Amino acid sequence: MSFRENSEWNELNELRSLVIFKKLESLGFLRNKQMELCKAMALKTNLDAGNISAKVSNFKSVAGINKPSNASVNTKEIFKKYGGLSLPEIEEKVSEMEIGI
Repeated sequence: MSFRENSEWNELNELRSLVIFKKLESLGFLRNKQMELCKAMALKTNLDAGNISAKVSNFKSVAGINKPSNASVNTKEIFKKYGGLSLPEIEEKVSEMEIGI
């Protein structure tokens, strides 16, 4: 994967967004929950909640839930690599990345 140098998007933040997608999926995509989860992620990153929400929507598209979008190559690769994992497995990967394992 390749991320722009001056971007806050990286594999960790892509995975954090995938966690949000998986949580929403487990909840049946409850209304208003997406932005709530995105705002929580924004507090721990330098990313705007709206940008995070767009990324989560791109995961919905890649998963075939929403209409096709302009999801990045990185988003498609993350979904291909981790999308089949369970929420706890992805959360574990995020935790490992956060502590540098």
